[in-house]
Amino acid sequence: MKLNIPWHQYALIVYLAEKMQEKKQRFGKTALQKLIYLLQTIFKVPVGYQFSLYIYGPFCSDLMDDLDYVSCIGGVAVTMDQGSTGYTISSSSNAELIKNKAQDFLDVYQSQINKLLDEFGSMRVRDLELRSTIIFVDRDALTSGREITRDDFIQEIKSIKPHFSYDEIKEAMEELESRGYIERRM
Repeated sequence: MKLNIPWHQYALIVYLAEKMQEKKQRFGKTALQKLIYLLQTIFKVPVGYQFSLYIYGPFCSDLMDDLDYVSCIGGVAVTMDQGSTGYTISSSSNAELIKNKAQDFLDVYQSQINKLLDEFGSMRVRDLELRSTIIFVDRDALTSGREITRDDFIQEIKSIKPHFSYDEIKEAMEELESRGYIERRM
């Protein structure tokens, strides 16, 4: 009998925590959500999570459950930041053991993971929130066959994320377009 344990998902959480620690980048729950969403959506890594649009952009409750589990088995430590409502995720005592369970997965997708971290790993959570939301709405419009103008697209993002200015949204969208990450043609 073979158990269906998603070691690749657990190992990815551990690996991202380690890499963000190495880069001395703050890595919390929201960043984890956005980075894994971008890894799946832009870089086509089959992690296996289903995201929906939530307050801070794409969100997956199964990913939060997996983070809790990986923390319980000692792959990562999740600590509340002093004086804030945020958390920090860092590798923990069983990190190597968990990564070893899915080393093949990590090896196969190493270049995509590295590219994700190079392009998005140093961004503030706010920037990840905006970019992941743009990608989410882009893919939603594409799969639903919605025809939308550039200005209407920006206005749609603005209605979802009113705390971002029109210019911030436009700039982030242009950045994603220049990298080839927007699939829908406007």
